[in-house]
Amino acid sequence: MNSERILEQLVTPAWIYDVANYRIKWANNSALQLWSAPNKESLYQRDLSADITEVTDKHLRQLAQDCTTEKTTIWWTLYPNNQPKQVYLRFSNVSQRENDILLLCEAVLYKDEVDRDTAFAHSNSLTTLFDASGQFISGNLKFKQQYDVQDIDLYDLLEVSPRELSKRFENHIEISMEQQVITNGRLCWFSFQIKRLLPELHYLVVQEDITKRKTQEQTYKHLAYHDQLTGILNRYGLNDHLTQMCKIRQPFHLFLLDIDAFKLINNNLGHSTGDSVLVEIARRLLQYLPSDYQVSRFGGDEFIIVVPIKPDSQSVEAISQLMIEIVAKPMESIDSIQVSASIGAANFPNDAQEPKSLIMYADTAMYKAKERGSKSYVRFAKQMSLEIQRRSAIQLGLKSALELNELVPLYQPIVDMTTNQLIGMEALLSWDSPTLGRVAPQEFVDEAERSGMMNEIGQWILTQACIQCHDWHLQTGKQLRLSVNVSAIQLNDKFITTLDAILKETGFPAECLTLELTESIFMLNIKQVIKRLKAISARGISVCIDDFGTGYSSLAYIHKLPIDSLKIDRSFISDIDNTIVVIEATIAMASKLGLKIVAEGIETQHQREMMLRYPGLMAQGFYYSRPASVVDFERLPLFQKLLPPTDINKILNFKV
Repeated sequence: MNSERILEQLVTPAWIYDVANYRIKWANNSALQLWSAPNKESLYQRDLSADITEVTDKHLRQLAQDCTTEKTTIWWTLYPNNQPKQVYLRFSNVSQRENDILLLCEAVLYKDEVDRDTAFAHSNSLTTLFDASGQFISGNLKFKQQYDVQDIDLYDLLEVSPRELSKRFENHIEISMEQQVITNGRLCWFSFQIKRLLPELHYLVVQEDITKRKTQEQTYKHLAYHDQLTGILNRYGLNDHLTQMCKIRQPFHLFLLDIDAFKLINNNLGHSTGDSVLVEIARRLLQYLPSDYQVSRFGGDEFIIVVPIKPDSQSVEAISQLMIEIVAKPMESIDSIQVSASIGAANFPNDAQEPKSLIMYADTAMYKAKERGSKSYVRFAKQMSLEIQRRSAIQLGLKSALELNELVPLYQPIVDMTTNQLIGMEALLSWDSPTLGRVAPQEFVDEAERSGMMNEIGQWILTQACIQCHDWHLQTGKQLRLSVNVSAIQLNDKFITTLDAILKETGFPAECLTLELTESIFMLNIKQVIKRLKAISARGISVCIDDFGTGYSSLAYIHKLPIDSLKIDRSFISDIDNTIVVIEATIAMASKLGLKIVAEGIETQHQREMMLRYPGLMAQGFYYSRPASVVDFERLPLFQKLLPPTDINKILNFKV
């Protein structure tokens, strides 16, 4: 192998400079990058005389004489493409003929590399130099204060094997890494910048103590993955845990635990008490459940417990019962409050293969448990997936129902029980889906609320009902009252603005409108509820509490709400012989508060006669009419009675 081929193998940039002719006669591939040359031919054609002064020329000729017998190394500034580069060059005279002046130039180091190597003693970083085998050569003062330099090599410092380090350096001259290491008996985090210095293949290591930053990152991660109130995993931490469990194919049960009627605690005893209850439940679950059960707070009053399945694991029924008993114990530190829980369970991998579906299935099972009553648990079954599919289909269908005119307003009469006269109507909603068939309002309203479409649907039915009722005002000459249901979800900051816009657009008189709100409004921030209801009332609009007596109403707030009427729920009317005491108490309370009463669900003559005992009531129900379309409503005798008499003479004298 000739000398040129040998030099070509060098990683170090090397070239032969013809001093007399100011040109480079040969260069290896590594030199091309240093000289910013695209190829050797272009480099050989460069005339370097423009960059060489007379002094520099003499200096080079003197170097050629000096390094005839031994090599010379000095700093030299090159100007490739007029860009200065300081390089530590090793010169050798390789002239073979008497008239030739040829210098072999080897670029040992760049200036920035040597600066780090020679000046690191003054650095704030821990800086060290190791030889090609990883043995310690030198280190700055900060490094020597931290480590025993007599007993350290590169691999001990980095806590990696020579093989691993060699693998990381493949096709690289410099690498970066962050590593947790033990120094002086203390666990620390360091960032390492490791550069291989050519041609000796020494390792220059610059390390920074990043323990504080790593600790902060771990703190932030803990905060991001843990619930601030209870300290247990939140939904993000839970998702990370579930993803890992699914990845390693570890079978497990997932239990979704929901506190029954938790809103009552928040609304009646305050949110601070509610928070204390959640903290106590989390503490109990951690204390009384096995340590390998992963407890997390999924949100609100819902907890998820992940239980790995082992040969000696308990059954789903036994685990559920244990959790129910843990939750049900009186909380002596919180005025001996007692709460109950409903639990749904799903299994990996039998029920689902990924976290989102598992949680959805457990949630479905939990709602089935709630239907059975408090302190119940249900294990997910495949047939429940049909319900999930229907719920998804309803949510999907609702998106196009408005555009395709599939939603139809219906109206049910409201009468004055004393005079048996029509005084208004309640606007209801019917949905005949071409794919799902007739969907009950209680079914699609729930899904509209879950999917976020309730505001749009509510705005649509309110607009349609105002337009229609305004037309009936013109037909009858009577100021019939219109009642429209409003979901608690709709009662947001934008609702008042929307309400004003609809009344202005339709021309419907505000004093003829009643908004019916269910007792679920008591689950909201009661101060905000009162503020919004006052704004509604100030416009002359009436407010009615619907289904009174079946939800979350608190007598502590009823008298503070700007409401005009209560609607006795149909469940009391249907069992009127057994619930008459409750009905009488409700009527008496309403009378004291100056509220009107609507008896909902009058279906029989007996029920009507029982309610006629109490003067001044309004009523609605199948006894008077089922909810009817516009055409059918206008045919009702109750409505026909309100129409002005027809002038027969005008008809007889009518001419085309």
